[in-house]
Amino acid sequence: MSDALPPPVPQQPPRPPPAPPKKSSASWWLLGCGALGLVAVMVVVIAAAASGSASVSDGAVLKMKLGGEIPEYVATEGLDELFGPKVVTVQQHVFNLKKAAADKRVKGVLLELEPLMVGPAKIEELRDALVEFKKSGKFVIAWSEFMTEREYSLAIAADSIVMPRDSRFEFNGFATDLAHYPGLLEKLGVEVQYFRFGKYKSGSGEQFGRKAFTEPVKEMINGNLARGFDHFVSAVAKARNLEPDAVRALVEEAGEKSDWALEKKLIDKLAYWDEVEAELRQKTGVKADEKVKFLSAAKYRRVSGKEAGLPEGKHTFALIYSVGLIVAGKGGTDPFSGGASQGADPIIKSLRKAVEDDDVKAIIFRVDSPGGAGLGCDYVRREVEKAREKKPVIVSMSDVAASGGYWVSMDATAIVAQPSTYTGSIGIFSVVPNLGPLYEKLDLNNETFKQGTHADAVIGARKMTDDEAKQFEANLFGSYKRFVELAAKGRKKSYDELEAVAQGRTWLGDEALEKGLVDRLGGVTEAIELAKEKAGLPKEDRVKLELFTPKKTFLQSLLEQDEEGGEDPMSRAAGVLVGKAMAASPGGALLQKVPHFGVFTERVLAGERVFPMMDVAVDPR
Repeated sequence: MSDALPPPVPQQPPRPPPAPPKKSSASWWLLGCGALGLVAVMVVVIAAAASGSASVSDGAVLKMKLGGEIPEYVATEGLDELFGPKVVTVQQHVFNLKKAAADKRVKGVLLELEPLMVGPAKIEELRDALVEFKKSGKFVIAWSEFMTEREYSLAIAADSIVMPRDSRFEFNGFATDLAHYPGLLEKLGVEVQYFRFGKYKSGSGEQFGRKAFTEPVKEMINGNLARGFDHFVSAVAKARNLEPDAVRALVEEAGEKSDWALEKKLIDKLAYWDEVEAELRQKTGVKADEKVKFLSAAKYRRVSGKEAGLPEGKHTFALIYSVGLIVAGKGGTDPFSGGASQGADPIIKSLRKAVEDDDVKAIIFRVDSPGGAGLGCDYVRREVEKAREKKPVIVSMSDVAASGGYWVSMDATAIVAQPSTYTGSIGIFSVVPNLGPLYEKLDLNNETFKQGTHADAVIGARKMTDDEAKQFEANLFGSYKRFVELAAKGRKKSYDELEAVAQGRTWLGDEALEKGLVDRLGGVTEAIELAKEKAGLPKEDRVKLELFTPKKTFLQSLLEQDEEGGEDPMSRAAGVLVGKAMAASPGGALLQKVPHFGVFTERVLAGERVFPMMDVAVDPR
C-alpha cells in the first residue's frame, strides 16, 4: 500500500451531499495497526515489569494458591497481568518447592486450595514435591474453604490441614457421568456411522458413536475408577495414619462438613483466616502487629536456583512438551492458553534442536495428550525414534498420555508415568456422520455432483453403502494393526504380546507398568534420574533442565502467519475473544462435557473429518 497522495480529481458539477462514506479495508487495516500497536506497548511494559529476579524477604512464606487448571505448559505469555494472575505451570511449582527447600529466607509453605480442575497425576506430581520439600524440616500448612476428594488428595501432603468451621468437605467417593449423543443427533436428523478397533476403544468414541456403552468399555471405566479410588484410599491412609478399611468406612459415611472431618481426624484444625495468619507469624517470627511475609508462586519462579541456594546443574537436559491433541502442521493456537491442539511441526523442531545441541545430554519429553490425528502423531513418533539413536529420550507422562499421546511416547528410550496417569488406549475409532436426514427435515435441497462412484462416501451428505463401510473399516483396521506393530517394536515385544494389552484399553500408570507399557512410576524428577542412568552420568550429579519448547509473546502469536498466507492478526484476535466469550457463556459448561468438542469441530471445518485416535480420560469426582 502506497503513502502517496492520489492525483487531483477534475472539477464536477455540484452534487447532493453524499452519504457518510463506509470505512474502507485500508481504514480497518489502520485501526488494526493502531490496536496492535497499543497491545505491543502494553506487552513491552508488562515484560519489562516482569523481567529480572524477585526480592525475597527473610522469614518469607511461599504461598501456593492453587485453583482451577494448572497447566503443563503455556505457549504464549504477555497479557496474564492484565487479565488475571500470572499462570504458574506444574513444573514451575515443583521447581519452586525445590528452591524453597534450600532457600534460607523461606520458612515454609502455605498451600491455599480452591476448587481444582486437574487430573490425579498432576496432583500426585505436586504432592510428591511437597513431601520432598518437608524433608528440609520446613512446615507446610494447607488451608481451604472448600474441599472435595480432589483438593484433599493434595492437602494430605501438608503437616497441618486447616478449614473454617462449617465449611464444605466432601468425602463420599468417586463418580463420573458420561453423556451419549447419538440419540440427540437422531432427533436432529443426523445419523452416526461408528467404527472402532479394540474392544475397549473407547469411552469418548462410544459417547459419539453409541447410545450406550458396550460391556468391555463399561469394564474399563469401572476398573479404572476402582483403581483410582484405591490410589486415593491408600494415599489418605498413609498420610493420616489410618487403616485403608477405616478410610473406606469414612467414605461410606459421606461426610459433608469440616466439623465432621475434624472429628474423624481427616483434618487438623478448625480456624478463621486471621487465626491461620497468627500461627504463621509465630512460625516465622513476625510480630503480632506485622503482616506475614507472603511470597507468591508467580513471583518466586523468577528467582533462580542459584540465588535460592541450589547448586548449579553440571549437565543440561532438554525439556520438551507435547500438550493437547496432536495434529499435523503447526496446530491451532489460542494466544491466551497455548491452544487446544498442538502441531507436530513445533515438537519436531524442538527435538531436532535438542539433538543438535552438544551441551544437551538427554531429552525429557513431557506428554499430556489424550490423542490426536494419526499422521501428526506418527511424525512426532518418528522424530522421537531418530532422536533416541543419538541421545536418551525419556517420556514423562502427566495426567493422560493415551491413544495418540501413547503413539508419540512408545519409541522413547524409556517411559515414566504417575500411578494415576491414563495411558495406553492402543486402538482406533472413527465417527462419520450422515447429514442426509437433517437436510430433509430442514427442507434443504442438497445436490451432490461427483466424478467417481465413491467420491461422496465420507463427506456426510449420505450414508455409506455396505461395500463402502467395509472398505472404510478395512482401512481403519490396517491403521490399528500398524499402531500395535509400532508399539510392539518400541516396547520390544512381539505383536501378540502387545496386542493382548492393546485393544483400545486405557490403563492407569501402575497397571501399565505391570503390563510393560511404561518403565517406571514417578514424575519429572524420576524421569531425570532415569535419564542420567541411560546417559551414563553419575547419580549424584545435578542436572539443569532447559526448556526447548519455544514460547511466544501475545503479539507474536497474533502476527504469526502461515508461510503460505494465514489468517490476518485481527481475525485471529477476534477468534480468540469469541472463543473466550463462548467458554464463559452458559452454553460453555455444556460444551465442556463433550470431549474435545471445540477442537473436533475446528478440525472438521478445516477439512479434517475425523480424529481416528482421539480418546479422553474418565474424570473421577
